[in-house]
Amino acid sequence: MKKNGFTLAEVLITLAIIGVVATLTLPALMTNTGEQQAKTALKKGINTLTEAAQMSQVIAGYDYAGCLVADTSDPDKQSLYGLLASRTSVDFGQSGKGKQISYQGTAGTDANSGNYTVFFRDGASLSFPTTTTSLAGNGAKAANAIQSDGLPYGMAVLYDTNGRKGPNIVSNCEAKLAGLAKETSVQDPRSNTACGNKSNRVIKDQFSIRLRGGYAVPNGTAARWAFGEG
Repeated sequence: MKKNGFTLAEVLITLAIIGVVATLTLPALMTNTGEQQAKTALKKGINTLTEAAQMSQVIAGYDYAGCLVADTSDPDKQSLYGLLASRTSVDFGQSGKGKQISYQGTAGTDANSGNYTVFFRDGASLSFPTTTTSLAGNGAKAANAIQSDGLPYGMAVLYDTNGRKGPNIVSNCEAKLAGLAKETSVQDPRSNTACGNKSNRVIKDQFSIRLRGGYAVPNGTAARWAFGEG
């Protein structure tokens, strides 16, 4: 009786073809998966920060527009730190000055110069200058500048979806993978179509957002694209 089967050569050729296909498709698949994870985490963070502001308004009588004090030690103060410490799940043991790897602000400061980082118990973190208040912001405009929608411009901060874990790269639409102090478009807003070009798009674990009134909103082209506004 003749038995049908594959020869060793046929098996090896098939495995080689599978290997080539995997090599070509795996990087793109991993990139898409990473982007989706970052987008989901950003949306979760923005929702959490929005809920915190609205809860603070109901319970304490102020939201992000009422963070009048630059304080990072007393949770009872009417400050950004106080709002986050009182209305979110903060890991007080980790939170502190100079604990984040990068920061995106007006001066493009990075790492540990004058910044405070609040670490949340879900592993995310939020970094901002210790001088941040709702009266004089660290973004492209004054934090209390009223915009066309009736809300203040808000305080620019850096949200890291996974805290201390890498890669600690600020998401951007400028094809920059490292050494990025700030995304140009945060200071000079432009069309979100920049992120439509995959060769420009770097969606990693850090995003610039603004805290304005009772809301957290994406700031800059990469954050707007990831949040779904692009």
